[in-house]
Amino acid sequence: MPRRLLAERRTRPLAPSVLLALCIALILPAATPAGAVPMLPENALLAPLVVDSRVPLVPFAPTTAPATGGSALTAQARAALDDRVAALGEGVDFGIAVQDLRTGTTYSHNGQDRFPSASVAKLTVLAMLHLSADEEDRDLTATELFQVEQMIRFSDNEVTDGLYMRLGFTEGFLRHAEALGFTGTEPHPGGSWGSTMTTPSDQIRLLRALYTDEGPLADEDRAHIRELMESVSPEQAWGVSAVATDHDTVGLKNGWTPRESNGGLWTMNSVGYVFGPDREYLIAVMSDHNTDYATGITLLEDLVTEVVGAIEGPGVHDDHIAVGTAVR
Repeated sequence: MPRRLLAERRTRPLAPSVLLALCIALILPAATPAGAVPMLPENALLAPLVVDSRVPLVPFAPTTAPATGGSALTAQARAALDDRVAALGEGVDFGIAVQDLRTGTTYSHNGQDRFPSASVAKLTVLAMLHLSADEEDRDLTATELFQVEQMIRFSDNEVTDGLYMRLGFTEGFLRHAEALGFTGTEPHPGGSWGSTMTTPSDQIRLLRALYTDEGPLADEDRAHIRELMESVSPEQAWGVSAVATDHDTVGLKNGWTPRESNGGLWTMNSVGYVFGPDREYLIAVMSDHNTDYATGITLLEDLVTEVVGAIEGPGVHDDHIAVGTAVR
């Protein structure tokens, strides 16, 4: 059955304080610290990656939630799924991790391999900004609220440059990485947030911190981040949303860029969650060496659909939609 188009999203007008903050931000020039490496636009080339040698990674832990439905993967089904997933990603470096919060089923393929994060890093930056504000016993300012909305909903790179500087670049990133449970995520030593190396498993850890109450973030901070993830610009709502039905809500953040050090091949990533009456998934899929933007999206969506389909069993994907955020 053809996928249905996403219903038009509801948007809220900007508060007067946010508009005032925008005017101030436009008037005042942005400061750039000495030695800072500016981030290139989303469709430009990321700075060459500087990656340390691999370190042993801890697998992400299955949820302890009781099984309430769905189907766990048997050893035989898991092995067969591994074969299908490997065939889908042949010729491309990729990794995927999925956690079904209702049944306790987890699945990963290359889940501990590290990939350039591209704009997926913006989700981590936002979570860390909230942690920093909490340390200072304050809420995000009106200016910061406007800026993070641009960063997540529209993937604004210039805004992210300033927010990453405010976070403290690599030093600030590392301060909060442990609190979020990261084991294989490394910020770029030159301060390029888009060249942060991360793993699908670490992105599942981040999603758990955003979606469950077991992480370091306050309830209102988690709600704010999820609200932004559920209202990203429609043209950026691909990847994780491929498995959403018209009864589901999707929150996601994607990243995409060609890289000069890769001969112009594309890094394509999608992380987020899908929940509805009958499902509750955390999903992280990352890839490198894609030939172009369109084929990269197709690969991510094929991988997500294959894994979720195996967890749920046949006959559950007939009413998927092409893209999906904030389907209410």
